[in-house]
Amino acid sequence: MTTEPDSRPPQSMLVDAYRVCEGLPVLGGLFTRGRLEAKAVLSLIMAAVIDELDLTAIIRDKLDAEAIEAVIARIDLINLADQVIDGVDLPTIIRESTTSVTADVMTDVRSQGERADDAVAGFVDRMLGRRQGRRDRSR
Repeated sequence: MTTEPDSRPPQSMLVDAYRVCEGLPVLGGLFTRGRLEAKAVLSLIMAAVIDELDLTAIIRDKLDAEAIEAVIARIDLINLADQVIDGVDLPTIIRESTTSVTADVMTDVRSQGERADDAVAGFVDRMLGRRQGRRDRSR
């Protein structure tokens, strides 16, 4: 009987051994909790590293300007802009915004009309010698 050497990478064997340890009756929970805590810490470390990376500088260092310009030149900006505009419902946005503006303007015009009506009525009342109290009772 010949045993062939394991062709898996060493880290895979380590992971397998760790998973076996997680299945142990007494200590398995500690291994599982340790793995979960390690994942959480590594996630935080990775997020911090990614936040510190300047991806633009990395791309500029790895790609030459001509390659970047060639990629940008292949982008159909007109078609892209058309797709963005088609995706936005401009008539609805315009209708909703003008509806609220129109309602506000109409409210202001009505209020100003009422104040103008009151001013004219007050002037007419004074010219005709009417008392203010009589006009208020009629409303």
